[in-house]
Amino acid sequence: FRIENIFKNLLIFLPLLLSERLVASQDVIMLVAGFFIFSTMTSICYATNDFTDQKRDLVNKLKSKKKILKKNTIIFLNIFLILFLILLNQFTSLFNFYLFIYLICFNLYNFQIKKFFLIDIIFLTSFYIIRMLYGSELIDLDISYWFLLFFISFFLIFSTFKRMIQISVNRLKTKKNKIINYSLSDYSWLKKLVIFSSIINFFTASLYLYELSSPSTFNFLSAPETRYEQSIMFLLIFFLSYVAILSRIINLVFKQKIKQDIYIFALNDKFNYAFIIAYLLFVYFRIN
Repeated sequence: FRIENIFKNLLIFLPLLLSERLVASQDVIMLVAGFFIFSTMTSICYATNDFTDQKRDLVNKLKSKKKILKKNTIIFLNIFLILFLILLNQFTSLFNFYLFIYLICFNLYNFQIKKFFLIDIIFLTSFYIIRMLYGSELIDLDISYWFLLFFISFFLIFSTFKRMIQISVNRLKTKKNKIINYSLSDYSWLKKLVIFSSIINFFTASLYLYELSSPSTFNFLSAPETRYEQSIMFLLIFFLSYVAILSRIINLVFKQKIKQDIYIFALNDKFNYAFIIAYLLFVYFRIN
């Protein structure tokens, strides 16, 4: 189990945390069980990826030296995973088709899609969205349009960061490198993708705030469980804090200041903990 893998799987809880639904013990039990199921599946997927990418990772400066499991072990783990999912489907309510979709998308990405320019970024983005959809499906929670638009654009930004950092740290001058199908010549295009995704992300959040402040105008972006009753000023301050932190990370990536995987950087960056504290305050005032 990788630390960053565990944190990524916490996205399963996000739909409930961002909703107005009262937290029921049954929902928590379902999500905790789903978290361990997803962590088991993704750990096997990551081990499979490490095995298939071991030659590529030898020249990738972002990859730390790690123990690679043997081929027979990888085969055994994947057979175990398939049987595990079948048993979940037959005997529990913890299986839904998002587990199957994740597994299919991973194998497509791992063996083929990662070779294709930009399409690989779309698949990387989908992995995070599937986690959240799995969690919402477990507890029968509707996902609103604003939620999907906001987080698709958000994770599209971070998936693009991943490629940009790989390019800059490894100084990939040509696409004929052994790591990824990108080079320094693609950097400007990736910057444009980040800027475009950021505009969509900020615009979606702004439109959502407008919807909350003017509910009689339109209400197609949100769901009843995400129409908060806090003052718009409080939500606006929270949103501006988010914009400031994300803009800072964008600036650091564009200036090639980040020399590690973007998710490891996010976990170690003290400024992000300030935003987490702001979010906890947001939850506290929402409950009280």
